[in-house]
Amino acid sequence: MAKSKPQPAHNAFDADDRVLTTRELLEKIPLDRSTLWKMSREGRFPKPIQLTRSRIGWRWSAVRLWLAEREANPLAARRYFGRRTATPVEAASQ
Repeated sequence: MAKSKPQPAHNAFDADDRVLTTRELLEKIPLDRSTLWKMSREGRFPKPIQLTRSRIGWRWSAVRLWLAEREANPLAARRYFGRRTATPVEAASQ
């Protein structure tokens, strides 16, 4: 009987713990690259992980937490050209 090979650990990282490249992240989150960096610097978006000297990534679980926080605490709507727009709270009550 042949010796079986040891099986690698089943998913060392959960799918949510996956590290996304900037390109992959921008495909999932509709932000411009410059907005992403600005928000990250200001602490309004998860900071990237330095993988190597020239490579960074974002942990998907941290980004999902940020998204959940956005859903739980939506930002007030922006007013354009003097028009009145309903805030998320006002829109829900209408």
